Amino acid sequence: MNNENTTQDDIFNDANEVKVEYNNLKFGKIGDYFKGTLTDNTRQIVNNLSPKKEMQTIFEFKAHAGSFHDIVKKQIAATPTAIEKGEFWSYITSKPAIIQQMKNAKIGQVVGLRFAEIKKATQPGFDDTKIIKVFLGAMDPEYQGETAQDK
Repeated sequence: MNNENTTQDDIFNDANEVKVEYNNLKFGKIGDYFKGTLTDNTRQIVNNLSPKKEMQTIFEFKAHAGSFHDIVKKQIAATPTAIEKGEFWSYITSKPAIIQQMKNAKIGQVVGLRFAEIKKATQPGFDDTKIIKVFLGAMDPEYQGETAQDK
């Protein structure tokens, strides 16, 4: 009995803990950009923070390059976050224009996202709109179907 208990306890140590990293792109300043290969781990979830409970699409990428000013508690970071090649990043959106443009992207294709401009809100009380441009490049010859879950 003691031997069985020791084996069970051995799994519960820091070395065996599964660490989950969520790298989410949040473009804070015009000029922020990201370049990466679209993985097959694209999915939809319900936005529980929204009163409308609208669907959000999560696009996952294997990074090539990029730099963006993160947004934490509605504050834009002064220093940009540099993206390392090979990291996995997600971009979460419910904007129909971006989702429509991303429908043209194929799994394994290099995609670029750039925060191009801000359009002022036309109705009082609404947030300004960030214009994120989508660019489609060539297929990534190095992409082997890996996702963040494979890390």
